[in-house]
Amino acid sequence: MSLGDTTNSPAPLVPVSVGVMAHNEETHVESAVRAIMEQNQRVVAVDEIIVIVSESTDATEDICTKLAETDSRIRVVVEPTRRGKIFSVINFLSLAAHDFCVVVSADVFAAPDCIDRLGAALLSDPRVGMAGPQVRPRDGAGRVTVAARLARILWEIHHELALRNPKLGELVMVRKQYLGDVPSVSGCDEVMLEAAVVDHGGRLAYVPDAIVENESPRSLRDLFNVRRRIHVQHLVTKRELGYDASSLRVSHGVQSFFHEVVHHPRRAPGACALVALEASARALARLQYLAGDSQVTWKPSGSSRATS
Repeated sequence: MSLGDTTNSPAPLVPVSVGVMAHNEETHVESAVRAIMEQNQRVVAVDEIIVIVSESTDATEDICTKLAETDSRIRVVVEPTRRGKIFSVINFLSLAAHDFCVVVSADVFAAPDCIDRLGAALLSDPRVGMAGPQVRPRDGAGRVTVAARLARILWEIHHELALRNPKLGELVMVRKQYLGDVPSVSGCDEVMLEAAVVDHGGRLAYVPDAIVENESPRSLRDLFNVRRRIHVQHLVTKRELGYDASSLRVSHGVQSFFHEVVHHPRRAPGACALVALEASARALARLQYLAGDSQVTWKPSGSSRATS
């Protein structure tokens, strides 16, 4: 073989920019960033990690700065004023060097091959503009609370829903070429990105074999508030952009609920309790929405930030 023969040379890895959104995440941010640093790289390569620290009053910035000293790919960007996660996402996208970008919260932990699997989904179909993984609640230390059990059922239902109608969240990979100007009418950044991608002709892809774990609320009050806040954001998105989040439509949720109950009958009591909580949260959310609340910023769940 001559020196110029590259017939058997492996294809170069596609570079990826990763943005980690952090606000007062001293409990989880190091684990979340290390999960990104340690990704397997066979299809895409994590070339840069931009941590957006938004008006944190705890040790988040110090932790991220120390991590940056150990890995040249990490850059810490401090936002002195918290305007909302969607604005941090837009900031990251403006700084990102590559077309393939990952957006992830600082309390979400990617499995070692997660980004590679999402990258493969985008590369296999150039029409796919955004891909997301299956989300599973992280097992915490100590007693498993009722809220944690309901959160696990919730994400199982979301999984069933996403298999039929992609619902992407917690960590997503997007192609910047499909984004244009990302809207900021709502604080639900994943739905804002979905709306931008679809508006520019891109498709959404759910990749269930890509896995992330998140820190779910461990109290019923926090779980209720999270569900209320998300529904407000979805209603605002529908009004301002005409875009329906997959989980906004009751028919989608009902189908996934019955699938969960039929295939896992032991979870039926918990699933019914979750429906009651969701219905109550949506009723209050509609009142807030009608009163003009957009939930662009919100108070983080205290129970999900407890030390694991």
